[in-house]
Amino acid sequence: MEITVTTPNRIDLAGGTTDIHPLYLLMEGGCTVNVAVSIHSRVSLRTLEGPHIRISSEDMAYSLEKADPKDLPLDGPLGLIGRAVRALPPGRGIEIVTHNEAPAGSGLGASSALLVAVLAALLQLQGARYSPRNIIRLATNIETAAIMVPTGKQDHIAAVYGGISAIEFGYQDFERKTVRDESRILEHLQETLVLTYTGDGRFSGMNNWEVTKRFIDNDEEIRTKLVQIRNVARSVYYALDEDRYDDLPALIQQEWEIRRTLAPGISTPRIEALTEAACSAGALANKVCGAGGGGCMITVVPRDKRAAVSEALEAAGGKLMPFKIDRHGLVLSQQ
Repeated sequence: MEITVTTPNRIDLAGGTTDIHPLYLLMEGGCTVNVAVSIHSRVSLRTLEGPHIRISSEDMAYSLEKADPKDLPLDGPLGLIGRAVRALPPGRGIEIVTHNEAPAGSGLGASSALLVAVLAALLQLQGARYSPRNIIRLATNIETAAIMVPTGKQDHIAAVYGGISAIEFGYQDFERKTVRDESRILEHLQETLVLTYTGDGRFSGMNNWEVTKRFIDNDEEIRTKLVQIRNVARSVYYALDEDRYDDLPALIQQEWEIRRTLAPGISTPRIEALTEAACSAGALANKVCGAGGGGCMITVVPRDKRAAVSEALEAAGGKLMPFKIDRHGLVLSQQ
């Protein structure tokens, strides 16, 4: 038997960090808006004759083999995958091969999307009945244990559902909303967003944990800024749902201007140089994906300035990452 699962990564337009449990409960609700993109995480799982567990990462050029799931590592390059197999032991020998198209530390939620894909493959192998919410909950719990700080849910939600996700977080966990004219909005976003890898990887756990800890410690400045970020995300959703595209650049820029002051290191000299180059070429807004500190950034451009802005970003040292909107989310096939 061979099972293949692909999941999309995501670009977050606004509201990141407010999806972290239990932070969104402490701030009386969080909200994020993201869009799934055709930069994918892929998992192939096949059964083996013997009892061994083999795991290989193509993009990291790393592999291991163990006789028992209990012996799989909890940390290191394949720690997330090891935890997933331990959580859902296959009861037989399997080989898992993984591949992330995004560079390490991209800020596009690649590790979360990959974890979702692994869990879906393991559940399919077991013939288990599962729901998107169950996968998202299990993935979030595993990831929290792995990075040892609270983690958000928006990456897992985008990986499962695809398309545009406007997500409200609260007492009932989360509610995912779509927009009324999704096809037209997705076309607009695809034409007006440029995605660039800054060249610096990042680790979101520590930035997010620093912000969460300061919120818990009653840092009034952090509390105010996170509420502002949540409210901007809601405004982004309303603008998309009401076809007010002209409002998006200012809102996305506003979100970044607040976010970059949450903690030291969220913005970097390289990020500042890239945003300056983009704006000089006619960009309308810039925002780093994920928690910041490196990884990828999005730039909002007028259609007629797309080529000029792209050239300016490349000249400043950025690596352009072409993408299309992924409308499908998690896709599973079995042979």
